[in-house]
Amino acid sequence: MKGKILTIKKTTISKLSFIINSVIYLVVTLLSFLIFDIDNFWFFSFLIILGFHLIIKSLFFHLDSYCYFGTTLFIAGLLYLYSYFLKIINFYYIFVIISFSISSFICGYIFEQYFHYIISFSIFFIDIFCFLYALNLISIWIFLAILVLNMLILIGSYFLYK
Repeated sequence: MKGKILTIKKTTISKLSFIINSVIYLVVTLLSFLIFDIDNFWFFSFLIILGFHLIIKSLFFHLDSYCYFGTTLFIAGLLYLYSYFLKIINFYYIFVIISFSISSFICGYIFEQYFHYIISFSIFFIDIFCFLYALNLISIWIFLAILVLNMLILIGSYFLYK
């Protein structure tokens, strides 16, 4: 039967995943207030755990929206910890943008949707120029011109491959 995995219903596994992830989150939140000295660790652990749960649901029910949102949250939470431990928290917004690019690429690969690849590469190039702007290597006008050009290419490719 398609609705079962090893004679267990997928909805039961999804509910069990939610319960286990909730318990893990409560433990991590308690540890973050008692032991860890990481700013907003409770929030970013919530992003990681919720993202993981949504990825599990997307794999069971083959939903691309859960996959996209779950991978975005999961990667954004992991990249916060990465940027916090490497002391590059000032560039965290660049990591948030790259998490959308990675999520689009993963959804394009898993669900075979070509337009997700276009969005992924578009966001990736925007992120590169955001990083160059953050380092003051390009001016705001160059950044805006590249942003507008990128959006025009994205709109054109949408109508081309529709």
